[in-house]
Amino acid sequence: MSPQEVAHDGAATVGSVLARRLAELGVRRIWGPRESALTGLDHIPVDDVDLAVLLADVDGRLGGAAGIGRLGAALLAGPILHLSSAPGGRAPLQTVGSAEELLDALVDPPGLRRPGTLALHLDLDLAAPVAEPIAASAEPERTPVVTLDPSLAGLRIVVLAGPGVVRSNSMSALRGASRQLGAPVISTWGARGVESFQSAFDAGVGGLQARDLELGGITSADVVLTTGLDPDEVPDGVLDSLVVQDVAPTQLAALCRNWPSAPNTEPVDRPSIRTALAPVLDAMFDDAAAPLSPARAALHLAGALPEGGVAASSRSPVGFWMARTFPTRFVDALSVPATDAPGTAIAAALVAAMDDRVAVAVVDERDSPAIDSTSAALIDLARAFDCSVRVQVWSGDGPHLDADAHVAQVRAALRHPGVSVDVVGVRLDVPDALIETAGELCPGFDGRRDTA
Repeated sequence: MSPQEVAHDGAATVGSVLARRLAELGVRRIWGPRESALTGLDHIPVDDVDLAVLLADVDGRLGGAAGIGRLGAALLAGPILHLSSAPGGRAPLQTVGSAEELLDALVDPPGLRRPGTLALHLDLDLAAPVAEPIAASAEPERTPVVTLDPSLAGLRIVVLAGPGVVRSNSMSALRGASRQLGAPVISTWGARGVESFQSAFDAGVGGLQARDLELGGITSADVVLTTGLDPDEVPDGVLDSLVVQDVAPTQLAALCRNWPSAPNTEPVDRPSIRTALAPVLDAMFDDAAAPLSPARAALHLAGALPEGGVAASSRSPVGFWMARTFPTRFVDALSVPATDAPGTAIAAALVAAMDDRVAVAVVDERDSPAIDSTSAALIDLARAFDCSVRVQVWSGDGPHLDADAHVAQVRAALRHPGVSVDVVGVRLDVPDALIETAGELCPGFDGRRDTA
């Protein structure tokens, strides 16, 4: 035990109380300089502050089993505690001066139920003893229970679901509500997999292109039910003129409490993003020629990953194709955060490997370890920590592999431990037909880096 964490007489300290609360919030490890350890939590020594913060961000964003919400944590000089689940996320620095204030700040922190960030200046002695028991005086914000009135039964209802549904483990409740309402579900890319792509209730993935949500029937709906949204995944102003009812994911089970009994009929004659884009994307999935189409390359990655594996990208041109075309057999098989920072994908693969998950980072040339210093530093960390991190760099100028050769390359990389970086020739240009159908790519996916 560090002398900073426990008083000389062995009594509980501010540091040990903090560690216990962080563990309750799902924190698995503390990233940061060697002197920043907390008793009861694994400490991963990362002296570079920016890297420690990024790794905490993606640690929280990946979440726990099946994507259930947790926070990532970095403890920096100051001391400053950075808690997050939003890569590149920012938060004003909040000062806490007592153990009670510290616990109050951690009663219902941002980032747990949906991506977010909290930064605390710990203006107190972590080694100071505390009297037991100590507890927060603040209470979690109460979530109102929303129930739909039976008079709405004849209206056209569409559900727009975000990553909060996954992080709160509310997928079953969402599916139950959508079937009772006969309402299709549009998921943002952070909630891919909340509905099976084979389900009639899956209206596709929205937020990637300007007209996605329109294609999914948002503008023709009488009522739009939103749940668990990350605002950074929803284009600005798209919901402003619509009748919207937000429902907390944890309250979805109560949504249809008063709804008239009806058979679980499938949505009939409803718009679908998936259906609208199928003429373009199906041809790309079928194209096995070199250089590969991004849809075909994503298909190979999805097929090679074992259960529990994860493919990670960033809000980037490559991230667009992963979010648009990666087939999600498992709800947490794809990680494409809404905000971006250099090195995001490789950092996520490194964290996933530390959780004993098979991971591959899919990046474009700007995030290649050969070009980006952050990505290169993360690769060095992966080697130092003896983690298996596989990187695929998709480039229009990369080696031209046909489908069989690419599948063999992916399988070989996943089979062998250690770090691998493979450059693959992939056509990243967006077909005109896709733009004509769904509109321009949203910022970040079109290559603009700053999306915060």
